[in-house]
Amino acid sequence: MSLDQAIVGEIAAELGINPAFVEKDWYSVQALKLISQHHSEDITTIFSGGTSLSKGHRLIQRFSEDLDFRCRYNAANSGNKSKLIRRTYRESIIDQLSNASSLALSEDAVTRAGNYFKFPLTYPQAYEEHSALRPNLEVEFSFTQPQLEPQTKPIQSLMAQFTGGEPEAYILCLSPIEIAADKLSALTWRVLKRDRMSSKDDPTIIRHLHDLCALIPAINANFSVFEEAARASFEVDQKSTSRQTSEGFHGSVARALDTLMRDGTYKAEYRQFVDAMSYANDEDNIDFDRALKGFKNLTEQLR
Repeated sequence: MSLDQAIVGEIAAELGINPAFVEKDWYSVQALKLISQHHSEDITTIFSGGTSLSKGHRLIQRFSEDLDFRCRYNAANSGNKSKLIRRTYRESIIDQLSNASSLALSEDAVTRAGNYFKFPLTYPQAYEEHSALRPNLEVEFSFTQPQLEPQTKPIQSLMAQFTGGEPEAYILCLSPIEIAADKLSALTWRVLKRDRMSSKDDPTIIRHLHDLCALIPAINANFSVFEEAARASFEVDQKSTSRQTSEGFHGSVARALDTLMRDGTYKAEYRQFVDAMSYANDEDNIDFDRALKGFKNLTEQLR
């Protein structure tokens, strides 16, 4: 299936969105397809983050511009061996995506670090750039090891979904419980460390509040597992100086909640984000008050 501009227009009209979103969704799935076809004897690639919640688990109804992955070692290795495995894996991923006909990856744009690597992917754009969209796809691979078992899920672009097409790919997706745990930690430290005057300030951190609310049924069905995973995710984040908070797990979560309740700008930022990125029907749309109440209820259940 190719990108049909006429169908893109029909989908955009049906969902009430800009065609640029449908176009970016298409290229996101093409990247996912390539990554799902990548093989490594040493590492299993697991799709994670908000995009896996929407495209894989179908638990949220919003666009996400990031493609995040966890890289699980298939066997225990020494430090030097693991370093070699990471480098070999990184080079093979970059090589595979660099050869894609519809995507462009510049080696100079790759950020390499000990526990992750990331890069932007550019794609042909037939539509005028939307203010809520970045001009590329942000792709990141983390070597932080998953806590819970992943699940294989079918991946469909909006194009395939609306035309009754087959899934373009099948890929392992991180457990939604673990993604929720990561989002609780991410929301907490990002709110507490936020500086709106910084040139790197990111108002879209409010996406984590939205997604946590959508995940509440799954969280409540496995709350003890979620709580343990959330604590573990928080401890991993606290190892990074830029993410360290002055309190422990409970105190940090409570202070983040208090900040969200007191700082009225978050409500405006939330509304702006959801208006731009959500494609849910009005009855399924998650407003700020509902999301904040859900977060408050979660914090009250934490032991």
